[in-house]
Amino acid sequence: MKRLVPIFFILFFIFLACEKKEKNNSNSDVLQNAAVPICTDSKQILGYKISVMVGHSSNGCPGCVTMGGNHFHVPCQGAGSSCAQSATIYLYQDDYGTDLYFAISVDELDLTDEDFFLMPDRSLYIVGANGEFLNIPEQMLYRDEDTGTFIFYDIFFSDYQAFVNK
Repeated sequence: MKRLVPIFFILFFIFLACEKKEKNNSNSDVLQNAAVPICTDSKQILGYKISVMVGHSSNGCPGCVTMGGNHFHVPCQGAGSSCAQSATIYLYQDDYGTDLYFAISVDELDLTDEDFFLMPDRSLYIVGANGEFLNIPEQMLYRDEDTGTFIFYDIFFSDYQAFVNK
């Protein structure tokens, strides 16, 4: 009987660990559109690793972009949730005294190989921030010719999910 007690405790803790892992997996829909803080420096520049679900199938898509008068579907961009994309961004407060920020992606390999990225409205849950969201409105991002990175505009923080993420 004394040998069964340690085995019982081991099995009990394994059960708890598995149960905790299951609960974390149930939050995966929130974490598919998330922002993980990565740094803060003395200039109050905030860095985030963002994860976003974007894109839709070409079926029924009238064309995401128009070039030369023709409409084209662009995979893994725009509205929808068929592709997981990520980027590391640094946020800077705008110069107009508002609560809006702009962001610059760090790595030119983030998001896409294209010279543009169709960013849909996304509210990104900030991991570890007790219910805060980093909100990025829908916009066409263009790759900077010199740095190869993207610039996001009109980003704001809130304690609610401002966008539906669809």
